[in-house]
Amino acid sequence: MNNLHLFKRSTKDLWAIGKKYYTLVFIQKFSSASITFLSFIYMTRIVQALSEQQNNQIVSLIIQYLALFGILQLTTSCLEPYIDRESKLVHRMITDLPFKKMLRMQYHYADSAKINEKLNHIRIASLNAQSSLSVQHFHIPLIFDYFIRTIGSLVLLTPLWRSSGASTGSAWDWVNSPWIYALFGLGILLLLVLQLSASREAQSVMTSTSAESQQANNLVNYEINILNDTESGKEIRLYQLEDQLKQTQTDSFKFISTWLSEMIYAGAFKRTLVIIMAQVLNYLTYALIGIRVLMGFLPVGYIIQLSSALSQLLTNLPNLIQQVSMILSQPQALVDFYEFMDLPEEKSVGTLPIEKRLDNEYELAVKDLNFAYPNTDEKVLKNINMDFEVGKKYAIVGENGSGKTTFIKLLMRLYEPSSGEILLNKIDAQKYKLTEYFQLFSVVFQDFRLLGLNLGQNIAVNQNYDAELAMSNLKEVDLDDFINNLSKGLNTHLGKEFDNSGVQFSGGQSQKVAMARALYKDSPVMILDEPTAALDPVAEFEIYQKFDEIVEDKTAFYISHRLSSCRFCDEILVFDEGEIVQRGSHEELVDQPGKYHDLWHAQAQYYQ
Repeated sequence: MNNLHLFKRSTKDLWAIGKKYYTLVFIQKFSSASITFLSFIYMTRIVQALSEQQNNQIVSLIIQYLALFGILQLTTSCLEPYIDRESKLVHRMITDLPFKKMLRMQYHYADSAKINEKLNHIRIASLNAQSSLSVQHFHIPLIFDYFIRTIGSLVLLTPLWRSSGASTGSAWDWVNSPWIYALFGLGILLLLVLQLSASREAQSVMTSTSAESQQANNLVNYEINILNDTESGKEIRLYQLEDQLKQTQTDSFKFISTWLSEMIYAGAFKRTLVIIMAQVLNYLTYALIGIRVLMGFLPVGYIIQLSSALSQLLTNLPNLIQQVSMILSQPQALVDFYEFMDLPEEKSVGTLPIEKRLDNEYELAVKDLNFAYPNTDEKVLKNINMDFEVGKKYAIVGENGSGKTTFIKLLMRLYEPSSGEILLNKIDAQKYKLTEYFQLFSVVFQDFRLLGLNLGQNIAVNQNYDAELAMSNLKEVDLDDFINNLSKGLNTHLGKEFDNSGVQFSGGQSQKVAMARALYKDSPVMILDEPTAALDPVAEFEIYQKFDEIVEDKTAFYISHRLSSCRFCDEILVFDEGEIVQRGSHEELVDQPGKYHDLWHAQAQYYQ
């Protein structure tokens, strides 16, 4: 994607998000600039009327000026609160774009550490990279202002071009020569070239140190997040990390300070030349306009309009060029952003509704299932074939990295197979509506997430919930007594993010809440993916047995490193290096030579 296409796309996206905001900003900036130019125009006309002794026009001109000034000032002021509100809304929508994309993209991308790292880089770049949508959003009002003032200045300078070439036969006719304007144009062009060159030097410093500055910013942000996390306070105190954290922050800020100094000094000489040249051009302009008025080439009143307009041009045109060049000179932030935004999204190819069955007769199967992560050739799962009987309990065991959780994510269509099929009632699962297919599963993952809402809302994952059913589910996981002893019961907030009276649940209690949530959903297929890792082996075994009683005739899948928790299952699937190498009951597998035998006897000492 070339740079021109990138910036056309970003401009189009910004307009789509904030067309109302940018329209209001343009109107406000136009009104504000018009006040300035209105003063030049009417002062010129008043002075001209005075010089021509047309006193009867002066009152009328003053009234016109005050009326127009009042309208423009009122427009500018009235739009301010609306613009401020819209700006915040647009910025919020821009900030939300990558996070909304995370919810839409294919889950194996969202689940990737690399993609999450890219998301973090995009978040940081949105604060300081000149080309990021957020920074462009804040630059656009300035660009509008400089652009309108530049165009307005050029319009007010038209009397210069109209009077060019006139002659009185005196020695001062040279001041009216078109070559004078060519020289002034050359001077302005040189100003712009110096301005661009100074900006490029600053951008060169920024680009050459971008990796180091990004690392410094990442480190500062990471440590700030640690300090904001109250749970980190234990390690910081016990391992005396205060000095280390302070030193890291000091080193990072020292680097950033040095980097900012280099940015300031880069192109400083050229920027100084720009300031000097701009002042010289200003003085020469005043002198030239004054001489032309004295020689009769221009009406006396035009001294105000022309000198003021040229001063505005020399101020705003370089600023306009600088703002645009700053954005164009740092395309990498946009490259990263759109690479992220263009990642494939979940395919809504399926249209079949899923039949609602009270008997839970949803038969799952996998056929020739293979899976490899995007842009890799190594298969995580290889040639998996399996029919799952309705109502049976399956344990999925194996060493870390053997493909257990990946298989479950494929079964639920969080991931899509690289090849092969997942079948629901003998029909390719991709033919079903994805949202309806998700409703078949109640899942508790090892890395489950509870929300900063009250307990009842966490269980129902909804603002409204059936309190009686929620308490029944909490009783099933032996957490009802604890909840009944809380003063707010189900209205107790988890954590203190939104309620200072919130309660911080222990790891084991949080896992039980997550399991109650799965029960509340009451889906025909239940999955426990090592959610009891924070519990001791005895408690885990009891939870799994209790859960087995609760799910009754539903199909269930259990993943656990502790093989003792899987003894009650109807069938055990043993994964190794992405393949099912053994299957059978505990009694059938425990004495057979093979992977399950090895895993069981490696853990047996902990069960005695």
